[in-house]
Amino acid sequence: MLKVKSFAKVNLALAVLGRREDGFHEIRTVFQSIDLHDELELHPCPALRFECHNLPGVSTEENIVWKAAKALDQAVSPGKGAQIILKKNVPAGSGLGAGSGNAAAALLGLCRFWGVDVPAQEIQGIAASLGSDVPFFLHGGTALGIGRGEEIYPLPESQQAYLVVICPRIHVSTAEAYRSLNLELTSGAGANKIQRFCSQLHSGSLPLAEIFNDFETSILPAHPEIREAKAFLQKQGALAVLMSGSGSSVFGFFIDEESALAASRNAIRESWRAFPAKTLSGAQYFQQMFG
Repeated sequence: MLKVKSFAKVNLALAVLGRREDGFHEIRTVFQSIDLHDELELHPCPALRFECHNLPGVSTEENIVWKAAKALDQAVSPGKGAQIILKKNVPAGSGLGAGSGNAAAALLGLCRFWGVDVPAQEIQGIAASLGSDVPFFLHGGTALGIGRGEEIYPLPESQQAYLVVICPRIHVSTAEAYRSLNLELTSGAGANKIQRFCSQLHSGSLPLAEIFNDFETSILPAHPEIREAKAFLQKQGALAVLMSGSGSSVFGFFIDEESALAASRNAIRESWRAFPAKTLSGAQYFQQMFG
């Protein structure tokens, strides 16, 4: 058996630059891996089989892990099979990239499990076909995503930081989030803010004062639950607070691990799930994925 940790991400910066000719939106975003994770188990089996725990209402055929496994099997044709068990912990549809991370963990885990060496360009292509965020999870750490987010460029990594993630039990439609944006307000300013953010990362610091997310301008007014979670983290003493992706999760950075744990313990609401977490470098991401 092989166990694979499937880590979540937050977006330290996210700018939506406009709609492309293919109908997708052009974005610039800075991804950051965190140690909040789901877990995959891979067991020997003569055929591909899949089961998922804690994700009701999603069939095997709809699950992105199953799609990833089938795509890789078709590409490398090992004929070895695997029993794949996905144990969910990261809330789905929360802007933390849980499904995308699961798909990438399945691709990387099955390559190791089957003992196949798939060229980087080929596995990147499979990942991009599954979803815009999936290619980032083949790398982990801190990275710039451009295009739809699928074109990945590693960025300098800062010292490990401590945070709390709060996931209100609501779902924000990504399509709704894009439709509600005023692109005239986001395009030019967002590109400049991303450039400044990356420049500060290259100087060796994590610019907490510069974190931003274009989706907040439309999502926060429409969803008081997300505003309340953000306000809670600010009252708990977070150094900076932001919504991740198109929501619904928010995360706040704290000065040390003890402060983050205390804030997480105080986040007691039936409508919230709260998680203390740490940022992961690219090296830590892979060490802990298969550790």
